[in-house]
Amino acid sequence: METLIKDKTNRQIQKEQTRAKLIARAESLFAKQGIGNTTTAEIAKSLKLSHATVFIHFPTREDLILAVVDKFAERLSAELGQRCSSDMSLKEMLKAHLSVLSEFEDFYLRLISESQSLPPAIRGQVYTMNASLSYRFFRAGQELVKSLEHKKLTQPVFFNTWMALLHYAIMNRDLFSDQTPILKHNGEDLIRQFLT
Repeated sequence: METLIKDKTNRQIQKEQTRAKLIARAESLFAKQGIGNTTTAEIAKSLKLSHATVFIHFPTREDLILAVVDKFAERLSAELGQRCSSDMSLKEMLKAHLSVLSEFEDFYLRLISESQSLPPAIRGQVYTMNASLSYRFFRAGQELVKSLEHKKLTQPVFFNTWMALLHYAIMNRDLFSDQTPILKHNGEDLIRQFLT
């Protein structure tokens, strides 16, 4: 009986490891080739797994993409949480955001550039991820917003202005610099533009 329980545990561990490998490889291939251009067969083949193995863990391709986005959102939130505190200045929080995103810039580029062609559930996950960031940023920028007496900045306008600058730089990174990640190399300029 003990051997049976141990084997079951080992099988469960192996299953979890395979799932994690599929997510990691999918993210890597999505970053290199694009989300829409990467097939589940390519992901399986790159890991020397059968194509059917992908569907054991993810019933549909959309489920796999959603798992990759969920994992990305978890890592982004955890990394940002480690680098941010409630008493951080807005500038410090923007630097932390750029630092975290620069680690995932290639994948994030694909995510934002292909977002309109992704299924609604995946777009919803990206929206949810950004909505939680919006609140944190707006809180950090309260003093700045209060000092702008002639302007009434709402939370969405405040955050969307930052994200528009960020996304424009990422989407057009080849125009701004030959160094990637662009967020690491041109981040100070983005922060300066936003604060101005």
